[in-house]
Amino acid sequence: MEKPPVPAESAFGESGPWLAPISEGSHPTSASTTESIREAFDILTQGVVCFDADHRLVFFNRRYVELLELPEDLLQRQPSKHEIVAFQRRRGDFDSPGRFFDESGQTVHPDPVTDEMPVHYWRSVRSGKTLEVTVARLSSGLYVRAFSDVTAYFRAQREAQNSASRLHRILNATDCGTWEVHLMTGRVEINDAWARMLGYSHEELQPMSRDGWRAMVHPDDVKQTQLASLAFMTGTAKQFDSCFRMRHKAGHWVWVRCKGKNFDGVLEDRSIVISGTLFDVSGKVVAQEQAAKLTDQLRGEVLVQRDQLDRAVRDMAQISAGLAHDLRTPLRSINGLASILVEEDTANDPALVHTYAQRIAELSGRMGRMITGMLDLLNVLRQPTSFQPVRVSVLAQKQMEVLRGDSSVAFICAETPEVDADPELLGKALEAILRNALIYTHDSTGPCIELGYDPETQVYFIRDNGIGFDMARADLLFKPFTRLHQKEPVEGLGMGLALASRCLERMGGLLWADSSPGRGATFYFHLRKEGEDQDAKSSAMRID
Repeated sequence: MEKPPVPAESAFGESGPWLAPISEGSHPTSASTTESIREAFDILTQGVVCFDADHRLVFFNRRYVELLELPEDLLQRQPSKHEIVAFQRRRGDFDSPGRFFDESGQTVHPDPVTDEMPVHYWRSVRSGKTLEVTVARLSSGLYVRAFSDVTAYFRAQREAQNSASRLHRILNATDCGTWEVHLMTGRVEINDAWARMLGYSHEELQPMSRDGWRAMVHPDDVKQTQLASLAFMTGTAKQFDSCFRMRHKAGHWVWVRCKGKNFDGVLEDRSIVISGTLFDVSGKVVAQEQAAKLTDQLRGEVLVQRDQLDRAVRDMAQISAGLAHDLRTPLRSINGLASILVEEDTANDPALVHTYAQRIAELSGRMGRMITGMLDLLNVLRQPTSFQPVRVSVLAQKQMEVLRGDSSVAFICAETPEVDADPELLGKALEAILRNALIYTHDSTGPCIELGYDPETQVYFIRDNGIGFDMARADLLFKPFTRLHQKEPVEGLGMGLALASRCLERMGGLLWADSSPGRGATFYFHLRKEGEDQDAKSSAMRID
């Protein structure tokens, strides 16, 4: 009659009396042989237990007792599997988190027909250990179960899974592209983020190779990536690290930073692998370019401010020297005339008093104009600039209408483009230059003043047909309280062109002149465009 199948409970904690006697009559072995077999089983790292066809404990070794933590007195009574299972159930061995599972981690249950457990499964025990269980049925009808402690293996597996999950979360959080290059085959493995960075799906770039990658690099960056790769492969650099551009699917270029290191050793297929990351650094590169541009702009502004400060200091020194010199002369004259007026002989001569008083008034008026000119220049030096679109020709027309009055001087004014400038400063500069031209064309035949513009060099000019001046003394032209002509048609302080020059400089421009005696004079000026450097200004100064 066929023996009934072993119930499911046999898989849930079977055990047998350690050193339980093996039936002497059933085996043709001596007592010493039996003892040797028991000793051999006791030194095994696996726990072993055997039940007969009636589910009665036949044999177990010491390791079985240790792994399942069963009491020795229970096993010495040669209990049935049902008794051992009942003991474990009462003790709570089968309560959560204890469980039985297969290799994939799925919970296993007894066969619904035979009520048997699988021949190979894993279980967690109350001590926290994980045991691998193998079930075998012998031809004699005995059932043998072997228990192996695989706790360390499962712990290492869980740690590896946790590490992989942690790395996966980090990579997803950083949206980092990853890559591996197999040097012997040239095959390249990339992740979804690598492909997405360049506008592709992962499938669109398969299969990826080193040549395929290189074809996506900007032609101007290929050489530098090759040099970085060579330094890495020859050991000059400890890792590959390079920034370069790659073509996006949409056609534009994406700045990326690529870093990689050698895999320590070889893979199972004997291939050597370099692994690394790829980051989109376009935003950083753009920010750096903008920062560099801003730095250059600020450096230029600082240089302009420094030049203006240097010029202001020189102007202050010249103003101080000019006032000390020019004011001393009229003051000395005023003092002398005043002292004569108080004398009795002079006081009794009304005509002489009138003459001296008139002269004192003239000298004091000159002093007042000098002080006013000084204050006007100081006001230009400290006045904040306010740029807005203006046309030089429009401002010049307005100034000429006021200055010319009933004069017969002809004024030719060309159309000029719109330019960003300070209207007040530009108006003062044009007034000073045009007033100077009117003064020195007053006695000319057919006096004429012309305002023109050269679009190629972006330089303006005001030309007259007046008396002109000697270029040998041109360095004095824009100094405060300096006049090139000792005898002029009208009296002047030598402040007009100095004021015009400072006004244009405050707007980033420049004023210079060209002339010869008797042939009129031409004054050129230049208004700095946004982003223009000093080289452009110097080029404009060379126009004849």
